[in-house]
Amino acid sequence: MAMAVLGVDSTLQRLRALLGSGRPPEWPAPSFGRRVAPVPEWRGDAGDAAHARSELLGDQRQRIADAHRAVSPIVQYAAQATTDARSRLDTVFSQWQADKAVLGPVATTPAGTAALLRAGSLRVSEATAIVHQTQAQFDALADRVRKVTGDLPISNGAVQAVDFVGGPLPQRPPPQIPPYPINDVLAVATDLDGNRVVLRRGYYDAAADRGFGWDKAYWKHGVINMNVFKDLISHSRPVSNDNGVLVYEVPINRVHCTKGFLGMVDCQDTGESVTMRIVANVNEPRPDVPDSGQKGVITMYPLRGGSGVVEVRPDWTLTPPWVNNNVPIN
Repeated sequence: MAMAVLGVDSTLQRLRALLGSGRPPEWPAPSFGRRVAPVPEWRGDAGDAAHARSELLGDQRQRIADAHRAVSPIVQYAAQATTDARSRLDTVFSQWQADKAVLGPVATTPAGTAALLRAGSLRVSEATAIVHQTQAQFDALADRVRKVTGDLPISNGAVQAVDFVGGPLPQRPPPQIPPYPINDVLAVATDLDGNRVVLRRGYYDAAADRGFGWDKAYWKHGVINMNVFKDLISHSRPVSNDNGVLVYEVPINRVHCTKGFLGMVDCQDTGESVTMRIVANVNEPRPDVPDSGQKGVITMYPLRGGSGVVEVRPDWTLTPPWVNNNVPIN
């Protein structure tokens, strides 16, 4: 008889443990911030793409906020269901304790033993029914959450929000009126394999989408800090070399630094990252270059999917301002 009583006690305790002992979590208040205002003076293809992306992100944020509000009462109902189920199980356990107290004096008799076993079986059945009912409630609530969140946007890592900190990007390249200095060397860098790479002025014809060099990187892809070229080349190796055409793909992690106690610098990784691709032709001599040197950098742009990268078209991306403002020195 003692073993049977202990078995009922143990079963009731396990059923009670299924509902936990902590306080149900409270649904946090939403904090999605204000809608990002577009930059009115940013015009042209890049500006239109950035404004469209900003509108899309604003709409998606509103949908998330609406879903957050819709899920709130569901979470509150789940917390109340948990509290109610625990209270009902506590009542069943108390009733079992009362059963044992009443039947204890006759528990050693055949009739008393049978009565105690029936009482124990009844309490276990009641407790099991409570747990099953609560599970069914949770399943129904989970289905409601899935219906609310089923149409939410899912990030595929392709394009993220535009970083407007650095202001609007340059939009219209100057006309290439002869003699335009396309072959002027603006910067030189040497990579970790010893390859010397030249950055020439170049040009960019927006109507024909043709060009090379600094003008193309600047006007088409928004690289407005020449140190980006020098730092990336000097801290990397080419990922490919096709008969003198070098391709670099250099990851950049954004780091925010502040001065702390006694002027000591404290730097923290923000979690933002971009991979920059640089394509350069280093073949020498070149008959189409006045100094018979290499043509140098053909293009420089961020790969899609980076933090703050804008994809104007599948083959056209814009560099986020934080890359220009936070030149990496590895």
